[in-house]
Amino acid sequence: MGYMQMYEKKKLLRSALIGFVGFIVLLGLFSSCKEPAPTTLEVSVITDAGTILPNAKVWLKAEPTDTAHNAISIDDSTSTDASGKAYFDLSSYYKPGQIGVMIIKVNGFYFGLTGSVIAEIKEEQRNQVLLTLQ
Repeated sequence: MGYMQMYEKKKLLRSALIGFVGFIVLLGLFSSCKEPAPTTLEVSVITDAGTILPNAKVWLKAEPTDTAHNAISIDDSTSTDASGKAYFDLSSYYKPGQIGVMIIKVNGFYFGLTGSVIAEIKEEQRNQVLLTLQ
């Protein structure tokens, strides 16, 4: 009788262990399949006096510094909204597994006023930059 109880305990322990390992494997699969957070850039455009500029034209320009390892080239533009902000979704420029910072030149134009600023884009974050036109 004692031997049978020990055998049952071992079997139960083995089943619990297999179930636990299976749970951990499934958890790993689900967490690795989650969608990455978007990589965005919000550009606030103002004059040197601090006035917000709606309908200003904003261009992003990024040339790859090392085409062998980092062949990202960006040439995108949009206009600012009523609050003087321009929004860019840069998620598509990152390859899965790629890490690091992207450097982008942000240019602006508004009725003879111009300006540019360098933006440092961090992956999977809401990046913000202030662009002053004069």
